[in-house]
Amino acid sequence: MHYDASDELGAFYRCCAPAFKVTMFGRQVPLMVIPYLGAFKAWLYQPILHYLQLTPLILRLPMLLVGAFSVWMFFQLLERVSGRGAAVAGTLLLVTDATFVIATGYDFGPIAFLHFFLLAGILLVLRFHDTGSSIYLALAFFLFGLGLWHKALFIWMLAGLVVATCAIFHRRVLVLFSIKRFLIACLSFCIGAFPLIYYNAATRGATFNIANVMSRDRPFSQKLLVLQKTMDGTIIFGFLTDDSLSGIEVHPARTAGRISVAVSRASGTIDRNWMFFAFLAAGLMLPWLWFTPARAPAMFAAVFLAVTWAQMLVLPNTGAALHHVILLWPFPHFLIAVAGAQLAQRLGRAGAWVLIGTLTSLVTVNILLLNECYADLLTHGTRSVWTDAVYPLSSYLETLPGSRIVTIDWGYASTLCLLSDGEIALRDISYALLEGSRGSSEMARSLMADPGTAFVAHAQGEELFPGVRQRLFTIAAEAGYAPQMLNVIADRNHRPRFEVFRYVRK
Repeated sequence: MHYDASDELGAFYRCCAPAFKVTMFGRQVPLMVIPYLGAFKAWLYQPILHYLQLTPLILRLPMLLVGAFSVWMFFQLLERVSGRGAAVAGTLLLVTDATFVIATGYDFGPIAFLHFFLLAGILLVLRFHDTGSSIYLALAFFLFGLGLWHKALFIWMLAGLVVATCAIFHRRVLVLFSIKRFLIACLSFCIGAFPLIYYNAATRGATFNIANVMSRDRPFSQKLLVLQKTMDGTIIFGFLTDDSLSGIEVHPARTAGRISVAVSRASGTIDRNWMFFAFLAAGLMLPWLWFTPARAPAMFAAVFLAVTWAQMLVLPNTGAALHHVILLWPFPHFLIAVAGAQLAQRLGRAGAWVLIGTLTSLVTVNILLLNECYADLLTHGTRSVWTDAVYPLSSYLETLPGSRIVTIDWGYASTLCLLSDGEIALRDISYALLEGSRGSSEMARSLMADPGTAFVAHAQGEELFPGVRQRLFTIAAEAGYAPQMLNVIADRNHRPRFEVFRYVRK
């Protein structure tokens, strides 16, 4: 379980600390998990977690269903603007895209609902265009507002949508515009985004403090590289999968796993697909598409992509991470499908067969890349931020009754809270150690003095907040404490991932 996914869902538990709560019916409920991430998903999952034991399947199946519905809406959109052939091609490219499938299933970031809200809102706006019913307009802007509460970075997608619509369909906008409809759209949007609006009113605009974004600022070349790696799928390897080849290689016991590994070895090492080259080819066709019936949808996709990505380029601390770049999806696939369908019509039957062969090749490589990732996960396991060692760690901590658990690094506190169903006595001091203030040293010493405190750290060399482990050891040494190791927790590949220890007087 990735920290981002568990941090959202644990917002109702005492062992997690959401950024903002309000009192409703005598009970405190979360509105914001962090200043730019709402508690929308926690509200949806709360009934599920109340009645069912949390497992990876319970965590991820709802997101896979949301992603599947997004794919269906993408098909409907493409069929409307470019025909059945483009819809089939674009949908096949999207549903086999390793980056999209994995990011949607794990929903770190998060991103699954943002794609859902964008596509659902577009289809509702088109329905409003066809019928003139303000109900569809209200529903569309309510979903846009809900998406903004879910994650404030949805504003990138909204800005791209607004600019593309006004640039390409400005005449239709002027025909449909009225003060009444404008007020309906604004009111519906504010209702959907009300928790975010209320939070910023109460905190004087805390969401706009972009220093809270965890991604580091990167130069243009790095952001361009991340765009390419996200599009061709190479970003998965070394981020989700462990490419260090340390630890013991696990041989899958189930038939499906053995087949996956066999296919991986037979096909050779496939660490990327051809989607980036397909996107470049579609982009180079834009001048020609301008003079074809596909001009409007192709230019709409191009403007959306340009405006959305431009915001990632100019804003600091953004655009250099998978969960940022993938907010461009599914419009790269949209542009590829529209350009391919138009080219097939122009070239006739012979050209159509060539494009069918090209599509088949793209989809085949996509599937082989997905299989390569699956085989790597089966045999070599995951990186520390995704580690399956968190499950035996949670089970071990349950054997320490009455203990206060203190986590000193980022990436596992909220997951432990979620796995314990909120029952664990947990305190996360990772940010305090990272800042290294005098108050954090005093707090750490007071925790060391309590014999009932058990500290949990990433194993040596696995830190996600560099230096916090050594800082804690330095504070302990200066105060006259020495660590007493209780357990070392390894993953299924026998790599040490966590250490559990107490402090005793020297």
